[in-house]
Amino acid sequence: MIEQTRWVVAGIFLLGACHGSRPPIADVQSQSKTRGVPVYEEPGHRLVFQNQYTRVMDVVIPPGEANLFHTHANPLVGAVIQDGRSWTQKLGEPRGPVEVPNSVGTLIENWSASLPYTHRVGNADTVRIHYLVAEWLMSPGDGSAALAETASRHLLKEGQAARAFITRLAASESTEVHTHAAPGLTVYVTAGAISDEGDAAAATGGTGAGAWRWRNAGYKHVLRNTGTTPAQIMEIDWR
Repeated sequence: MIEQTRWVVAGIFLLGACHGSRPPIADVQSQSKTRGVPVYEEPGHRLVFQNQYTRVMDVVIPPGEANLFHTHANPLVGAVIQDGRSWTQKLGEPRGPVEVPNSVGTLIENWSASLPYTHRVGNADTVRIHYLVAEWLMSPGDGSAALAETASRHLLKEGQAARAFITRLAASESTEVHTHAAPGLTVYVTAGAISDEGDAAAATGGTGAGAWRWRNAGYKHVLRNTGTTPAQIMEIDWR
């Protein structure tokens, strides 16, 4: 109970610091119309955690709405939690066409994009759009090897910033004990009952689909699906 209380207090302090650093919403809206705002200041990109390696953001776009023009200056990686039909518009250009939704668990990344770029995304659907994404700010510089692929864990993509894996577990199935040599992010893509047994995470947030954990280097654990439906977990290791 003492350990749980410590993490709750730390989480409240962290969220207070994140929200306290945001400029007034009127200033953000005004700036977004002419040159865009940094992505972590865009109101729909809720900053939930930050350290020297990353900024983790919980992104929600309600049905029929669009976020403000915002600028991506760093590599980005994350997961689709829920998607809908959407359009994208770059600053100074017309809106793009409405695109079909991506599947739950689709990898989000901008590793081949020319940075920085400024755009906004609109939700053309009747369901909300929900992503959990993280900016890459710095390499851990350890040159660690990739996790081995297994029957349940597969490499989605490897880039200069990170390696992203998707783990799919049937009911009552678990991974092998494995160690993440590099720091990184775990995203619970689905709302199933997922148990993370092993080392304590450096930070955690959210509940159900879209919950996340930031792992320090050397994190050793087992992921276990304790529910009755299949579960998906995305594990992203920094490079």
